[in-house]
Amino acid sequence: MSKDENLLAIDVGTQSVRAAVVGVNGEIRGIAQESHEVDSPRPGWAQQQPDAWWSEAASAIGRVLAETNTAPGSIAAIATCGQMHGPVGVDESGEITTAWVQLWCDKRADEQCARIRADHDEAALADIAGSWANPAWTGLKVRWIKDHDPEAYSRSRWFLVPKDFINYRLTGQAAADPSEVSGSFLWDCRTDAYSPELADAVGVDLRRFARVHPSHEVVGKVTARAASLTGLLEGTPVVAGGGDFPVSMLGFGIVGEGVTADVTGTSTLIALHHARPLVHPAVQNLRHVVGGWIPFTILDCGGLSMKWCRDRVSSVGSQEVSFESLIEMAGGIAPGCDGLAFYPYMLGERRRENTSARGGFLGIRLGHGGGHFVRAVMEGVAMAIGRDVSIFRSLGVEVDEVLCVGGGSRNELWNRIKATVLEVPLVLTDEPEAGLKGAALLAAAGAGLVDDPAAEARRRRSAGRTIQPQPEDYPTYRAALAEFIRIYDHMLGFWMGR
Repeated sequence: MSKDENLLAIDVGTQSVRAAVVGVNGEIRGIAQESHEVDSPRPGWAQQQPDAWWSEAASAIGRVLAETNTAPGSIAAIATCGQMHGPVGVDESGEITTAWVQLWCDKRADEQCARIRADHDEAALADIAGSWANPAWTGLKVRWIKDHDPEAYSRSRWFLVPKDFINYRLTGQAAADPSEVSGSFLWDCRTDAYSPELADAVGVDLRRFARVHPSHEVVGKVTARAASLTGLLEGTPVVAGGGDFPVSMLGFGIVGEGVTADVTGTSTLIALHHARPLVHPAVQNLRHVVGGWIPFTILDCGGLSMKWCRDRVSSVGSQEVSFESLIEMAGGIAPGCDGLAFYPYMLGERRRENTSARGGFLGIRLGHGGGHFVRAVMEGVAMAIGRDVSIFRSLGVEVDEVLCVGGGSRNELWNRIKATVLEVPLVLTDEPEAGLKGAALLAAAGAGLVDDPAAEARRRRSAGRTIQPQPEDYPTYRAALAEFIRIYDHMLGFWMGR
């Protein structure tokens, strides 16, 4: 392993494209970023232009090489991760056929999902795909293109997700990886291959989807044209890479059977590494970039609930209230909030019976004050997490410790509430650049600099303090969780179609 060698990691995000030069030991030596916006011309639509991704990637690559004074010949390999599930159509000559691309959060393929549910046994299809039909999945988005822009569909030789499109521009090769195709609703989780049965149900041609390679495998080399646009050296190896979420799991060190994480930023994900998908209507599954699967649940309004709470409290006074002040308010309230419960689904939910859900407070009494409402927000998110973990446990998963990553890991009271609701310790880990570091690990494996990226990710995992649960509060929170689940079951589907 030469100290003179570097790796290039690229992240095609929802808000920006970033490129980083990373040392072989995982040290980030520099990052360049090019920002972009999400276009939303209709409710439920979210789209961007793939040509912009490529021009931004080329610019960011050139800038980071220059700003870090990195010799192009020192780049041992390149790996890209990116926002998932957005199909970019390209024709035989490599020209884009879809000027605007549906992003991961775009909901316009709801009509295609509804058609699948009406015409097929959705549970039987979920057994094949590992997940239930969802407008996020790539195959459903491609079917939307076929239905609404048949000319673009017929012209497209390939449909490539964002990171595969960048790889295509770098190498001229169309390639995919397991983490992305597992989120297409076209992949058979039992055989690890494209599924003709799913493709028939979705109504798309599998020949338009690229061959699948392991995430660390070299899929091509930088072409002369890409080299001239980026400043890279022609012939530099490019690996398949992976979706930003699974690659971040590698960067966080969330690898190993049963390793479970609470990833709280804007949203809150409960994710774990498991040998197989856990097929359940409330659980989604993606292949990990190092083998195995990542079953996960997602609360769109997890961390965002606390920001919403701060904004509402701030709106009452003349100045903005700090998170520290909110935590102090909540800390003065006893566990259980004297019966006040918060239903944290203000942005709906991925589960199809609850996609239109709204948030709410239940059990309000005259004696409840501001601190009760602040603590109820924290406890409501913790209860939603507790419900999800109870589903994992019912499916045979042992959860005896949870890694806590993301911005939410800095709120100690909230972490103590979560630990007590889950009745397990929370291990705090602070890694702000998990996506770029995970991509660099894949590049290192592709270049032969790392033999086992999963083992290396575990070795590099930064574990901070451990937050212990409070056993004296178990009875209170067990009762509160049972009440939360009762409320959830009662409200399931209440807002459908509203």
